Amino acid sequence: MNVHACLEVDARHKKVLVTFKIENRGERRVWLPRAIAADTRLSGRLFDLRLFPGDGAVACTGPAAGRAASAPRAADGLAAYVELAPHSAHAHTLDITEAYAFEPGEHIYQIRYEGRVVADSSHPEVTTVLSTAPVMFSHIA
Repeated sequence: MNVHACLEVDARHKKVLVTFKIENRGERRVWLPRAIAADTRLSGRLFDLRLFPGDGAVACTGPAAGRAASAPRAADGLAAYVELAPHSAHAHTLDITEAYAFEPGEHIYQIRYEGRVVADSSHPEVTTVLSTAPVMFSHIA
């Protein structure tokens, strides 16, 4: 699987917008979880968000609080995924401002994503880890 993913953060205007970008450089299709590729609201703790320095995890708030983002189940098949064709790219932006307990005042945060993708449509139950490098950003809450 020849896939490259990264995050970009826009923390201006009192919002924290996270854009997930992925590029399929390979010859085969891959399938991405809808939670990161298409959903408009977080269903759980999708990102690993931490204060910097100190590495303290930032709590998930609202309806998504206390649970990890729902991983697609094998029973869902490929319906829980978004297809990414060979030699193509995809980007999706999520507003996480209300989904995490950002500290009052100006702080530096580090965010990353780690999830699973399907690399073979004939075996949607077999997944491969996909993660991004951490990204640092400043936010004033």
